[in-house]
Amino acid sequence: MSQRCIASFAVSVAFLSLAGCTTGGAIQPDRSVFSLDGNYQRCQYGYAIEETFDRTVKVFKESGYHLDVVDRATGQISGERGNTGASTSSTDKGLKFYALVLPTSTGQSQVGVKIVQIIERGSVFNKSRTELIVSDPQMYQYMFRRIADIDMLGANAPAATPAPQKAPAWDNYSAQPYQPPAKTYPEPAR
Repeated sequence: MSQRCIASFAVSVAFLSLAGCTTGGAIQPDRSVFSLDGNYQRCQYGYAIEETFDRTVKVFKESGYHLDVVDRATGQISGERGNTGASTSSTDKGLKFYALVLPTSTGQSQVGVKIVQIIERGSVFNKSRTELIVSDPQMYQYMFRRIADIDMLGANAPAATPAPQKAPAWDNYSAQPYQPPAKTYPEPAR
């Protein structure tokens, strides 16, 4: 009888471990949050879509966000910045963002960003999570300006000194057609 109990226990453990594999967490984050709706703030840039994507990723990395989706093929970027509350606090706050980098019809690019404040309350046994969409226009404008102004060469790159600006060649001439200079020949010796 003890062998029968051991065998049934082993089968139960095997089934439970397989059931645990099928009910595990998602491999990828939910991509439905990237649907471009009225909650996204948008800004258009004169850069190619690849450069705008790289600039957006760099701005959020430098801002302390841990990126969980960086998908160049679809233009989707998302990440979360840690909780600001103390570890013993009953309320923790953090930020999460969703960004879409899209091409425009003129060959430029557009960035749409939605920032969400996450508020977690309670203890281990009784925890609630609230997400509030941040709608502060100044915060979005600052972030869009940082995307436009970010140094893509890096902090260790030598500072480039601008070359002195010369007036374009077309400024030095009038609108007259080109006249070659008259050739002067030396006088023949007598």
